[in-house]
Amino acid sequence: MGKNSSVISSSSWTLGVKFIERGVSLAVYIMLARFLSVEEFGVVAFAMLFLEFITVFTSSGVKDFILTRKEISSSFIDTCTYSVVFISIAISSIFYLVMDVFFIDKSETMKDVFKVLLFLPAISSFNIVQTALLQRSYNFKNLSLRNLISTIIAGVVSLYCAYNDYGAWALVLYQYCKVMIDTVILQILVKYRPNFHFSTQHFKECYKFSLPLLFSEIMNFWSTRMMDFFVSVIHGAASLAILNIARKFSRLVQQLSLTSLRPVVLSYASKSENKSQSFAKFIAYVTFTIAPVLIAIGVYAEFYVTPIFGAQWAPAVTIIELLSYTAIAQCLSWYFGLILIAQSKNILLFKLNVIFTLTFFIVGVGSYKLSFENYVAVQVVLINIISFYKVFFVVKKKYIEFKCLSLIHI
Repeated sequence: MGKNSSVISSSSWTLGVKFIERGVSLAVYIMLARFLSVEEFGVVAFAMLFLEFITVFTSSGVKDFILTRKEISSSFIDTCTYSVVFISIAISSIFYLVMDVFFIDKSETMKDVFKVLLFLPAISSFNIVQTALLQRSYNFKNLSLRNLISTIIAGVVSLYCAYNDYGAWALVLYQYCKVMIDTVILQILVKYRPNFHFSTQHFKECYKFSLPLLFSEIMNFWSTRMMDFFVSVIHGAASLAILNIARKFSRLVQQLSLTSLRPVVLSYASKSENKSQSFAKFIAYVTFTIAPVLIAIGVYAEFYVTPIFGAQWAPAVTIIELLSYTAIAQCLSWYFGLILIAQSKNILLFKLNVIFTLTFFIVGVGSYKLSFENYVAVQVVLINIISFYKVFFVVKKKYIEFKCLSLIHI
């Protein structure tokens, strides 16, 4: 009863404060969309695509390793901290040396934006272990409040800069302000100061657990971001900006519900005696409550896009309508990776994500002659096929019992 109460309380705080934080973030986003041009949005969106990829290298596996350990020590925490900081600096340095490969035909502004943003992963790497420690103790209240505070302050700064014609740099300043404020607040909350402890044994344990998961996350990242990559390379930064606007509300809903509950789902299901039933409850909840909202976002797109974001974003309406057809399939398969992680099937997860990523890549290459809208339509079909296969796979392997997905069991 105590654990269930803790989970409910954690979920309530996560969703409640996250709702407010995302509301503030959305208001800032809308104002920036009105102040900045489509091209300026696209410049930062393209740079952030690679920054998010660097973040995958930094955090993948380590946070889940901390969350799933029954016991942790100061030496264990120090080892994890030094590992993620070193890796973030190393990966950022490599990207700086080879950036011309990715930006060979891009504008000087886009290159400059990317160079400046390369410092972000090193700063945010200090947050990973502290965040995991708070999640272990179900302290989602303070985590959510931290996000709210940093979003408000960073939003005010970026809006001031956008109003004063800083262009794409207003978005860059938003990213920096948010990460730096997050870092300061986490240091205050956790009160953790690393010592000069580095355990080779803990390091080996961590990366024995994390490496398969890291490779899997890399594959998963590109399978979900392949659309962004091909749109930016083939159709340009402006089309990437339109795609981002088109997914803004659906991603907002996903972040408030599906993504926010990820640490709660992993912590709760990992400790549950019946993992299959625990995961099934969460999947049933998100599918029957979140999918209708995502569908409605597409159905009513033409009524809210231009009044909210501005006339320059009208092309996003068609893209929103197309993407809404993936709602049910994505909700059903959202926790696919967590289900396999909880079953200690990290290597299997990696192999499957390799197949999914290659499929997205091959279809993307084969669609290079299509228009932007037609390319998105092809991707929608592919997303549905892969998502339904994920559900079929976990049911067939009995990682989830199909009967447990009934609402009766919730």
